[in-house]
Amino acid sequence: MTPTPQQSPEALFPDEFKRPTLGMGPFEAPALQRNLEIVRAAAADHRMDWSRWFGPGQAFTLTLSGREAIGLALDDLALPREAEVLILTTTGGPYISACVTESIEARCRWSRTPGPATRAILVIHEFGFPASLPPELATLSLPVIEDVAYALGSRTPDGTVGRLGDYVVYSFPKSMPLSFGGLLKSPRPVAGTGTLSDQARRELPVLVDHYMAGIEAAYARRRELYGLYARLFAAAGFKPRLALADGVVPHAFIVAMDDQARAMAMKPRLYEMGVISSVYYGGGGYFLPNHQELSDAAVEYIVANFLTAYAATA
Repeated sequence: MTPTPQQSPEALFPDEFKRPTLGMGPFEAPALQRNLEIVRAAAADHRMDWSRWFGPGQAFTLTLSGREAIGLALDDLALPREAEVLILTTTGGPYISACVTESIEARCRWSRTPGPATRAILVIHEFGFPASLPPELATLSLPVIEDVAYALGSRTPDGTVGRLGDYVVYSFPKSMPLSFGGLLKSPRPVAGTGTLSDQARRELPVLVDHYMAGIEAAYARRRELYGLYARLFAAAGFKPRLALADGVVPHAFIVAMDDQARAMAMKPRLYEMGVISSVYYGGGGYFLPNHQELSDAAVEYIVANFLTAYAATA
């Protein structure tokens, strides 16, 4: 059974000059003007209390991106080239973004299993679904970098998200309609300053303060859209790769899909229709945008094009 579309075929499958661009993050073109107006309306003496939104920390360093924040944390640890960073993820699967692995490889090595060369641990909350630090690793007293880039807002009963790491990494464009910006929370001021311009350093706190004030509504919308995805896909016989538990703020919808070769063949077809998405490599799925700026109609568009690409690659 396939879902009954609420939109015409012409709307769901427009010609190449009229297709939308639906990205993984909530930044879209109208935000350019909105953000400019937010900055212009801000008080000249605006001061940001980072601990208000991101919890207590000794130091907060603004960065261009989450990737740059990971790099500053690694630089602060000053690990030798032969050292290894143990990477832990929610599912334990092989999927890790190249942004993470390349940042580590520029400084030392990384591994998915602990060993004698392990000198630090990187915990990644995949697409908002909380990961954990096993007790046997916690007792090693190794420095922990916690990647919360895709997990802003997610909570666990024990409140560990954003509290596991000595260093905590945020990436604002994954959660807010911003085109740049990251944050590193650290146990002490780090030596690096990042590559943000002076103007960006003045504007970013204003923008983050503004969007964090209304972020709970964004969290609720992401959960609502996840439910819509689940219903539309269920009607076509598909399931989510990860169940949405209480407290999770999903930053993607991952369709369970065992045929990775088929998923890889679908990716360029979806990009052609403006759906920025990718294969959950080695994890049995394909991930799709799930953020607060999407309309219900946009989700229907994404699902319709996913199902068409799936059928075309049989």
